[in-house]
Amino acid sequence: MAVWTRREWLYKAGLGTAACSLIPSLISEEPRAATHTRGNISDQDEIALGNKFAEQLEKEQPIVSNSIIDPYLTKMVQELASKSQRPNMPYHIKLVNTMEVNASSIPGGGLYLNRGLFELVTSEDQLAATLAHEIGHVVGRHAINQLMLSFEAKALLKPVLDNLHKQNGVVEKIILSMGGAVAMLAMLHFSRQDEAQADMLGFYEMLRAGWDPRGFIKMFAMLDKLEKSSGGSHIRFLSDHPPTPERLEAVRREAHVVSIPANARTDSFAFHAAKTALHVLPDPPKPHKPAKKQ
Repeated sequence: MAVWTRREWLYKAGLGTAACSLIPSLISEEPRAATHTRGNISDQDEIALGNKFAEQLEKEQPIVSNSIIDPYLTKMVQELASKSQRPNMPYHIKLVNTMEVNASSIPGGGLYLNRGLFELVTSEDQLAATLAHEIGHVVGRHAINQLMLSFEAKALLKPVLDNLHKQNGVVEKIILSMGGAVAMLAMLHFSRQDEAQADMLGFYEMLRAGWDPRGFIKMFAMLDKLEKSSGGSHIRFLSDHPPTPERLEAVRREAHVVSIPANARTDSFAFHAAKTALHVLPDPPKPHKPAKKQ
């Protein structure tokens, strides 16, 4: 039998908005992330798959390193993750040298931030919200569950699980046979419930770690503006998410019913130093264009 939190019960009963105004103490509750992965694979199995997936992913993406940016992002991720519901995963982050506005997470705690998104944010709490959301996906086991489904659909789950802890190249070949890590990551479709849960998990991670979780409001306002200015162009980062105004309103409701310390962090010198360091990175590689047919 499904076990609902008070939040879920109120929304199932159609009382979500009313509850916020009439009985806010009932709605102010962090969602509980699932404690089991599809197929009940262990954390060690998830980490092993994440490592193999990351190895291939980083061959396909232009990862870029910088002595100022790397430790800054790592410290932020570690602080946020330590206050999550799943603090014991080996979280790590790398910067991808592409101007596409995006961020992603993979099983085991690997996070990837695109340069284009880092260039876009203007304050540290916006960046913290972005990373907290991706940590929320790891906490919620969203990516690992979707990958398990992908392998099952191709009848490849058993060989993947049988070879996770072996250095024989089998899992890597399976990933390549399915189009590669970037293609597989692009095909993962989180449900709107997953995305909403990642937002709320990230909200509370920020709150506990000392950042102002209203950074989510600023981030969503920025993304909403980006969507409207795109003229209908496809923005992959937002394609599977609930409508941005809907997400913004959900976080606003949450911010009204929790106690946010007056000294919660919103910005820092370190953030702006890292932003400045973006300007010394090499130019992103030009997108590959398929050869014209003769």
